[in-house]
Amino acid sequence: MLEKQFMEFEIGRIVGDYEIIGILGRGGMGKVFRVRNLLSQRVEAMKVVLPDFTANPDLADRFLREIRVHASLEHPHIAHLRTALRIENQVIMIIELVEGTSLEERLRKGTVSLADGLQYVDQVLSALDYAHSRGVIHRDIKPANIIVPPDGMVKLTDFGIARAPGDKSLTRDGVALGSVYYMSPEQVRAQTLDGRSDLYSVGVMLYEIATGKRPIDGQDEYSILSAHLVDVPAPPLDWMPTIPGPLNGLILRALAKSPGDRFQTAAELRDALRRVVGWSGSSASLASAGVAAKDIDPARLSELEAALAGVLGPIARHVVARAAQRCSSYDELSQEVAGQIPDPGQRKSFLQAIGRFATTTAHTPAWDPAMLAAVKQALAIYVGPIAGVMVTRASKTSRSKAELYEKLAAEIATEQNRKKFLQSLPS
Repeated sequence: MLEKQFMEFEIGRIVGDYEIIGILGRGGMGKVFRVRNLLSQRVEAMKVVLPDFTANPDLADRFLREIRVHASLEHPHIAHLRTALRIENQVIMIIELVEGTSLEERLRKGTVSLADGLQYVDQVLSALDYAHSRGVIHRDIKPANIIVPPDGMVKLTDFGIARAPGDKSLTRDGVALGSVYYMSPEQVRAQTLDGRSDLYSVGVMLYEIATGKRPIDGQDEYSILSAHLVDVPAPPLDWMPTIPGPLNGLILRALAKSPGDRFQTAAELRDALRRVVGWSGSSASLASAGVAAKDIDPARLSELEAALAGVLGPIARHVVARAAQRCSSYDELSQEVAGQIPDPGQRKSFLQAIGRFATTTAHTPAWDPAMLAAVKQALAIYVGPIAGVMVTRASKTSRSKAELYEKLAAEIATEQNRKKFLQSLPS
């Protein structure tokens, strides 16, 4: 019998120099155990192919491929392969044990702030830039394969269907591999892939982090896969009006159906993300950037955050932090923050709560509809269909045409395009 040809794995069993001390999880074809090295006493993870699959040559091949691919990668945001060995006809992989929670679980529990989520993606892109430079395409980027330890230094895991240089055997008989919610259109079609396929999957994760929703959904696997090919996701701003406009555009570009319309490398996407968020270094965060540099009383900032939290919830802290980067006074900041509230009734309640309602309405001009239409058309060249939303939002908090133009220009990613935009506007 097949079961008798391969050893049984259970807690307390000694496998070579490793003692099984717990079970970490089970995937499609394997199981992962917590083990202790009897010589070094280091606790690690041990991955094995389940007995039911050992007779399948394709799956056995895939496990050996995973070992070899993993062995070729050494990066701070990729779980390290310690060693691989064969014991009693069973191939075993020993991996760095990453103590933490998967990004999938944290998203499901709603415990990922936009600031933290973007930091995690930044680290994943660093890992992908490294892997892609060595010809390795992960092909299964999803929140379940990203482990977030308590220190926030994420680890990318599970290279089980990764493609290494020269490897053409993983997509066979038209079968598309990967997780359906995060698969690129070319992966759905079982076409030849490059690193841009992984970047599409990153775009799906960014959308989910920013909005709490997946951009592509369906009632069954077929409808989800079909949607990747033809459905254009709603702009993230439709679900979360408080996210920065450039981040909205960045996510939509990452989700382009054609690889040629996406970011072309992980490094390019990472640089664009950092420009959008305003990070000057890897230790910067969306929540803290910019606020300390402004001459605004911290007590008044706390009052503003508390009032906004009554409308927007926990994300209020991040909205205030982002707005403070563009404002030089509390008066300007309060109006900027008010513009982040889409509902007029809630906006009025917020302004009344901070004692700004009369002042704000008194300083908001009656805009010429034709002028606003021209501005929307000019902005759409650089940010796409969301231009209308952005102009409407900015017009509610701007006290002059110059202020309106400057706010909108700040939503454009490059300095060159910002200048072109400003030059094209009606005087």
